[in-house]
Amino acid sequence: MPARSSLALSMPVIFQTVFLIDSHDVIDSPEAGALKSALESHGVQVHLHTEKQLGVLLDGQDEPAVIVFMPSVEKPVTLGKAIRSQWTQCALIFVKAPERVEAFHRELGLAPMLGAHWSIVAWNTEALPKQIRQAATNTRQRVKWRTTLNRANDRLMAMRTVDGLEYQRLQAADHYLAAFINSAQEALVGIDTRLDVLYWSAGAEELFGVKAKSVIGQSVRELPFWASELEQSLAEIAAGARVRIVERPCLLKNVELALEIMLSGVKDDSGALVGTSLTIRDMSARVAEQRAQEAFGRAISLERQHLYRLFEQAPGFVAITKGMHHQVEIANRAFYQLVGRQNLIGRRAQEVFPSIKDSALTEWLDRVYSTKRPYIGQGVKIYVQPVPDQPAEIRYIDFIFQPVLDEGGVVSGIFFQGHDVTAQTLAQEELRRSRENLQTLVEERTQELERSQQALHHSQKMEAIGKLTGGVAHDFNNVLQIIEGNLELLRPELSHSASGMAKLENVAAAVVRGARLSSQLLAFARRQPLKPIAINLSRLLRSMDDLLRRALGETIEIETVIAGGLWTTMVDPNQLENVILNLAINARDAMKAGGKLTLELSNAMLDDHYVRSQTDIAPGQYVLLAVSDTGSGMSAETLERAFEPFFTTKPEGEGTGLGLSMAYGFVKQSSGHIRIYSELGCGTTIKLYLPRTHEAETLPVQINDDNVVGGNETILVVEDDLAVQATVIELLVGLGYKVLRANDAQSALSILQSGMPIDLLFTDVVMPGALRSPDLARQAKQLLPNIAVLFTSGYTQNAIVHGGRLDPGVELLSKPYRLQDLARKVRQLLTDRKSLPGTDGFVAALPVEKANASQVLVLEDQPDILSMTCELVELLGYSAQGFCKAEEALHVLEQVRFDILLTDVNLPGMSGIDFARQATRQHSGMRVIFMSGEGDIATDVPSKSLAKPFNLQQLKAVLEVSEE
Repeated sequence: MPARSSLALSMPVIFQTVFLIDSHDVIDSPEAGALKSALESHGVQVHLHTEKQLGVLLDGQDEPAVIVFMPSVEKPVTLGKAIRSQWTQCALIFVKAPERVEAFHRELGLAPMLGAHWSIVAWNTEALPKQIRQAATNTRQRVKWRTTLNRANDRLMAMRTVDGLEYQRLQAADHYLAAFINSAQEALVGIDTRLDVLYWSAGAEELFGVKAKSVIGQSVRELPFWASELEQSLAEIAAGARVRIVERPCLLKNVELALEIMLSGVKDDSGALVGTSLTIRDMSARVAEQRAQEAFGRAISLERQHLYRLFEQAPGFVAITKGMHHQVEIANRAFYQLVGRQNLIGRRAQEVFPSIKDSALTEWLDRVYSTKRPYIGQGVKIYVQPVPDQPAEIRYIDFIFQPVLDEGGVVSGIFFQGHDVTAQTLAQEELRRSRENLQTLVEERTQELERSQQALHHSQKMEAIGKLTGGVAHDFNNVLQIIEGNLELLRPELSHSASGMAKLENVAAAVVRGARLSSQLLAFARRQPLKPIAINLSRLLRSMDDLLRRALGETIEIETVIAGGLWTTMVDPNQLENVILNLAINARDAMKAGGKLTLELSNAMLDDHYVRSQTDIAPGQYVLLAVSDTGSGMSAETLERAFEPFFTTKPEGEGTGLGLSMAYGFVKQSSGHIRIYSELGCGTTIKLYLPRTHEAETLPVQINDDNVVGGNETILVVEDDLAVQATVIELLVGLGYKVLRANDAQSALSILQSGMPIDLLFTDVVMPGALRSPDLARQAKQLLPNIAVLFTSGYTQNAIVHGGRLDPGVELLSKPYRLQDLARKVRQLLTDRKSLPGTDGFVAALPVEKANASQVLVLEDQPDILSMTCELVELLGYSAQGFCKAEEALHVLEQVRFDILLTDVNLPGMSGIDFARQATRQHSGMRVIFMSGEGDIATDVPSKSLAKPFNLQQLKAVLEVSEE
């Protein structure tokens, strides 16, 4: 009999041995000890090993039935793959805590490198030993089946002859082996060393759809699952490797399968390799499951990323703590910005959360953690430090502490979410304060309105009194002028009588007092003609020092305080000196037993808030003059009436009551402001605010007080008051002048038009009749360019005074005046006339009168524009006559011939164009000029156009063209 060849396993398996793998360096784990005791009580041999001992086990130990990885093992999958590369039959059991089973299963996936015999079980001290024993039983069955298969192969390969009975036994064994192999779920394929198929199991037929009879004897390279990588595995087995596992895809009937092919060598009794056993499993379902799990994992990852982005971008601040010590587990960007820290994770909440005023943060967190009830805070004041090394900031937040519960209802941490409501809280606080102060604000506003109404009432009262006193002063000045003039005339006649001269001087002194009284009335009424100049008040105040000391006496101490950098103001210095002197005398009278007078000069600013409670004052820069005394002061009732004319608290005969009223009128006429601050027994301060000017200071001119003489020139006197007229004429004749008289402006114009030589026009400002004194002066200048003009008035009525100032170039002699004043002023003007012929400041740059001036008819419906246009026309040397309506001018056309028609287009009634047609039919040589804001006017009437607005040069050009 030839020697028998057999196939046997090359690796022994200890069927009743279980290895427990723990991560501890010393085998003292209570869990592993308990499990070992439970297994040994059922006859299972158990060995405890650590991860570090695994390498030694694989080299020197026999393969156990089961290897159990305890929950403490850090890398169980890596260890499992290393074990499977050496031990192919043992079962691998991964023990995990119940809550970690599902997560570890997703992490492990299909685990193809772990083979087919592995499982994940939950830690359970009662069920786990039973599951391990069952796994050991399954391993024994697999090894027994493999041993039976190898022995059957050994008999089939024996080179001997058999008798009939032996053959029957072999045939029966073959049937048993075939049935055993075909019952396996895997596809089992056996190949020899030439790679020809020796057997093809029923599982292979089912998997690949190919019958065994068509495959047996064929080369395995022709089968659909074959690949070059399997050739490499066969070479490794031939070199001595025990087992190799290959994973590869296989396209079968247009369906892609995922196959796991385990190759193991088959050796004879001598250890020579006689073939290879292939165990093929279809892993498609597991691969599909793995892919689904991967897709699910990706979806979960994307969802987590999306949630994280939402978490980071949440407008409120969010943080989550874990454990009873409230360690920060996660926080969003808004929370980091709130607390201004970089390292938050793992730190306790009380270290990194905002500080809460008057509250213990830890107490709140502990209460939420222990009671499982949320805590809500609204408008809580906190302290944060968003910028390191900077002072803490106060914020207000709305927030909630919400407990986080696990599946068992146990608190695992606290969810903190909040919003910064600082702006809203501050706004509400401001609103609350506003509501609390609303009544106060209403009362203050009511008082302010009452003060404004009182100020308006006072202003209206003072304006009414001013108009009354102004009218009285006008007539009073005329009376005084008659008296003064006649006194001057009587003086030569009474020069020989001592008693007569004494009486005359008494009357003259009374006239002076009356003139001062009249001047004070006009000052209060804001009707006195002022000649303001740019002046630095410090110079004026110093120049008055001697005068004030003589006026106040030795019992009054005077102190002058002048601030540096004093601005310039625009005032009439002579009138301001009178104001200061009157205020100083009032202060002296209030300090009967002596005291101190303080004069202060400084710059001041009146703002919008202050001027809202005043009248007739604009905000801006002012020069402040303060006059303070240490006298008896004023009561509230006296203060209210202090500026009224003739009001005084002095005894009868000691004062006129016009000092403060004159100061009030002067300041108001100078566009300034005046205030009184006083209390009984505490003295008085009067503050004068005079407007600042940016003009350069005008230095004062010394006036020559020497007596002046008259002359032989011709003077035209125009005065409607015949008594005053007679007095003035007698005075001028006494000075040697030739005098012509006129009772009104129209009569005076007739005298001027007569061609008589006249050197000076001396006219009252206010006179009856249609022709005003300023118009008379203007036409006098046209007729006699070298004539001098002197106005006189006791009440100017804004005829030559505008804005409280004399018009530029106007000369005025205020009534009443002395002979000396009249003589000096007349002589000055006549002298200036000779040195500057043909010019004055009232009508600038008048042309030389033409011999035959052209007559211009002016039509304009706006009276102010009509007056201005006529003045411009006459200024250019033409004779002008104006009308507001065309119908009025038609009657004049029948009597007067005009050379030029200067007309507006749009007139009430007849239009300017229709009037021009009719006028040119009556006077064929008349030239027409249309004035219009529309530019050139196109009509059938030959004409020129003058676009509004126009200046003097444009008017001159169009008039000259019309004359060509």
